[in-house]
Amino acid sequence: VQGCGYKIYDGYKVAKDFLSLKNRPTALFAINDLLAIGALKAIKESGLRVPEDISIAGFDNIEFAYYTDPALTTISLKEKEMGKAAIEMLIDAIEHTSKDGQSTSILIEPELVVRDSCSEIG
Repeated sequence: VQGCGYKIYDGYKVAKDFLSLKNRPTALFAINDLLAIGALKAIKESGLRVPEDISIAGFDNIEFAYYTDPALTTISLKEKEMGKAAIEMLIDAIEHTSKDGQSTSILIEPELVVRDSCSEIG
């Protein structure tokens, strides 16, 4: 685990650090797709192949992730579904103001979007 910013260059720098380790990782997971895209560039510059030598995955499924080479495996947050649920909860709270501090929880399962940047295990 390595903390950093959230931009492409931050992912690039952190990946360079990981790639310089004696026991470099066989896979990287980034907290967002921009970091993963930066890491993808660093991996390619080092002469390694994605996913043959190192797998990489991001998180948030930005549109550009589909167009990277290789296409980036990522996790979709299902923003439209979250937004719809939030609006429904807000309307319910406005219409039923007598709930006095009761909270409501919902679970929206994220979706793994498998593309070409991760190799199969085994």
